[in-house]
Amino acid sequence: RANSEIRIEKYRQTMKKKRETKLNQYRKEEKQRLLPLSRKELLLAGLFLYWGEGNKASRNTVSINNTDPKLVQFALYWMRYALGIPKNKIQAYLHLYQDMNIKQELVYWSKCLGIPLQQFSKPYIKASKRSDIDQKGFGHGTCGIRVYDTIVKDKILIGIQVIAERYVRKLL
Repeated sequence: RANSEIRIEKYRQTMKKKRETKLNQYRKEEKQRLLPLSRKELLLAGLFLYWGEGNKASRNTVSINNTDPKLVQFALYWMRYALGIPKNKIQAYLHLYQDMNIKQELVYWSKCLGIPLQQFSKPYIKASKRSDIDQKGFGHGTCGIRVYDTIVKDKILIGIQVIAERYVRKLL
């Protein structure tokens, strides 16, 4: 029985290594195929992100929030380098749970985004506990970045609209 378990574990490790090798090859191929993004491609990537994740309700607020630090970091990069928004104009805000270490989470997101704590608004603290939520990914709460700029917001929404009008028609 012990030999059987050893063989199974050896097989698992072999398959894991094969998968890692395959994924590393895909990573190399995709990096060559996709990067670097041109400024226009960066703008488009951000528009599609905004279409799915951005605030569309408020007239003058450009904001994206998510639990995934990489998504929020990309949104920040997009705002700065595709939209030309100065870093000091961008605010960050957090939605956290009452059982979290609020100060620690503020420091985490500040370091993650390279945004000083002075540019964070007071966090929204939810009364529920993280343990009440089955879904993974809420380890550091939800972080949002925003800037108040009606012209930029109008251009984002019109950009999304123009893309939608062009490509939705192709389906009809």
